[in-house]
Amino acid sequence: TKYMAGQLTYPWIVHIHGAVFTGWLVLFTLQMLFVRRGQIALHRRIGMFGAGLAALVVVLGVATAIITEQLKFGTPASDPKFIGVMFSDMLVFGGLAAAGIILRANPAAHKRLMLVAVLLMTDAGFGRWLSPQIVKWTGVKNYWDLQTFADGGWLFIRFQLLPAYTLIAAVGIYDLITRKRIHPAYCWAVAFSLPIHLLAGWLYFQPFWHSIALRIIGVR
Repeated sequence: TKYMAGQLTYPWIVHIHGAVFTGWLVLFTLQMLFVRRGQIALHRRIGMFGAGLAALVVVLGVATAIITEQLKFGTPASDPKFIGVMFSDMLVFGGLAAAGIILRANPAAHKRLMLVAVLLMTDAGFGRWLSPQIVKWTGVKNYWDLQTFADGGWLFIRFQLLPAYTLIAAVGIYDLITRKRIHPAYCWAVAFSLPIHLLAGWLYFQPFWHSIALRIIGVR
């Protein structure tokens, strides 16, 4: 949106956050290639660096959410309530990545937890790119223009969550086709993340959360 409007300017922390998250995606891809090629020892050695990088993604994600909302406050782009959605992304990514690292001795559980953690982070990209397109194609309202969860809850799910969870559902379908069952780690990953995201969506429409969000970003 900023690119199309000729306003592609961001605070320094956004560039750092973007670089670190891109680094995480590159590392994640390399780790899958190492496993594919049977280079398990190399995968494990680099894995501990990946654990530190995942922690840095979470820290920078939280800091970026707070700083960007501080800078946007008082402008038409200000939406302090959305900080809860960004925090929920960091919580589910951090939780699943930590679980995957703890269960690294169980390859089947490890790879599913790490994959779901990464796929859940795609909601940010889908939300920024796909949601405006859906509004343009269908003429429906944006969920952020509505005042109650009853009115905007489904739109929040449709715009913010559905694309990412569709990718995650594909992982479960693949397991069913290839293994004839869904791995328990996958079930636990979805059971952990989906309620947190739905809670973030519910909070977005609650007046009390708006007051809390303002305090978090330090403007009240």
